[in-house]
Amino acid sequence: MPRSGVKKPLFPGMYNRHLDEMRKLLNVLDPHDLTEDEGGLSVPMDSYETESAIVLELDLPGVDAAAIKVVQRGVILQIEVEKRADVQQEGARYICLERHFGRFRRTVRLPDQVESSQLRAEYQRGVLRIICPKGRERRIEIKESGCE
Repeated sequence: MPRSGVKKPLFPGMYNRHLDEMRKLLNVLDPHDLTEDEGGLSVPMDSYETESAIVLELDLPGVDAAAIKVVQRGVILQIEVEKRADVQQEGARYICLERHFGRFRRTVRLPDQVESSQLRAEYQRGVLRIICPKGRERRIEIKESGCE
């Protein structure tokens, strides 16, 4: 018996499959915790806040700007990158290969205070910077209507 006192499921394969399905459904219903998509490698990202904006910075060394696709759908921002593999040296015997190649994806939920129509992106020296300006709070005037 495990130390926690909890019994192991009788069918671990089916149990794990159901758990995965529930996680996928929760991500569809509440994309707040959604950070990456299945089928792709995640891109390392830093985010920080200034007085006027939320800034996202993603490391994309060796990637051409034309291979980067940034798409916004409401409060969801999706970054897709296709990084091509370098041509391996003919006759060389590689000792270590740690760099990743292929499709990279990152999905980010934008905070509510971001002015989504004003997003802009810059790419310089292998770093993609997405600037998300904060919107101004707008006071809504209330008109009194007469009841008759």
